[in-house]
Amino acid sequence: MCDCLRISYKTEGSPVVLIQVNATGTYGGRNYYEWVDPNTLDTYTIWWNSAFSSWSMTDDGTGGTSSLAKLNEDVDCPVSQGWSVILASILVDIATSYCKTCGRENRYKETFTAIQLPKQFEAQDRGYKDCCCEQIILAGGTETWQNDVTSFWIKLSSGSDSCTFNVVDSSENVVETYFGTEFPAEPNAYYHTVDWSQILTNHGVGCYYLSITYDISGITGTLVWGLYKVKYYSIENALKTARVRAIFNGVQEIDQINFTGSNVESTHRFYGFIGNRQPNMEIDNIIYDNREMKRVIRENLNDYEIITDPLDECLIRPLTELYLISENELYISDYNAHNHSYRYLDLPVIVQESPDLEYFDFSRKARLKCKVGDKFKNQRTHY
Repeated sequence: MCDCLRISYKTEGSPVVLIQVNATGTYGGRNYYEWVDPNTLDTYTIWWNSAFSSWSMTDDGTGGTSSLAKLNEDVDCPVSQGWSVILASILVDIATSYCKTCGRENRYKETFTAIQLPKQFEAQDRGYKDCCCEQIILAGGTETWQNDVTSFWIKLSSGSDSCTFNVVDSSENVVETYFGTEFPAEPNAYYHTVDWSQILTNHGVGCYYLSITYDISGITGTLVWGLYKVKYYSIENALKTARVRAIFNGVQEIDQINFTGSNVESTHRFYGFIGNRQPNMEIDNIIYDNREMKRVIRENLNDYEIITDPLDECLIRPLTELYLISENELYISDYNAHNHSYRYLDLPVIVQESPDLEYFDFSRKARLKCKVGDKFKNQRTHY
């Protein structure tokens, strides 16, 4: 038998009442439950009617005849979905009963939305001295490989939340503010793509950072996305750098955002090198009866290496956690004077092997190497 019940009911013209009722005593060999309606001050009782092997709810005490509801089940605890209302003036819902002390209650499912706030990583001060982590940005040219763009995003919890995307200069002045674009397949998630050529035109060269101010379920804050040193594109400014450009259009579980249908574009420029092309020629020959050998198929399956200089984590991490893992389209560009080929300018590729990181003793820097291949395998000759 259960020691208490939690009952929701209403009388005509009154709101629903949710009340916890402890067992008052025993009747017919089982607990009975009695309480006073706080609206009408009427007394109600749930008791075991052994004569009919059923539970009754009455307003005239145990053994009463003014049945308001009835449960035709021979159970020790009257928690069931089988209660039938006899008088239309009262609705009894004991099927969703819950009591924290009696240990007998129906189970039912409730769904709650979890709120996840943006996390800003703060590195510990371990005594290691290094300069601030800036990404070089070049823009102002006429070609896509001469103009860097940066996308940043945030996921809110509901439609009542808000966010703004900001470009802030070195004097802490917000020079541009955007409201963002909602992801087509991810409600309450927003992004914005900064065209740095417009920032150069409107505000000139200099150091900027991107931030997102948000209000999520009444909690406000600011998320700093990154620091950027912005210059005009020129061969001199681009020397010793390389760049990847990616378009994202899939489910990105790291940020728990579905990019599908958005085609978000972003670039990442770093000091390093992209090149070392290997044709990896596939050769298929045939030998005829006269022992003459002829070509059947030749195909170049080109691959290239992305090699960074030793860089800080803030410049390596975007490559391993975003550009080389989440891209739907990937383009490589190199701007080194010593490169064998100057043709790597937004060349479409796809990742072919896992990135490899080389670490250095007593240094926080690391070097990344990753092999990519042609996106389109169309360098083929055949009959």
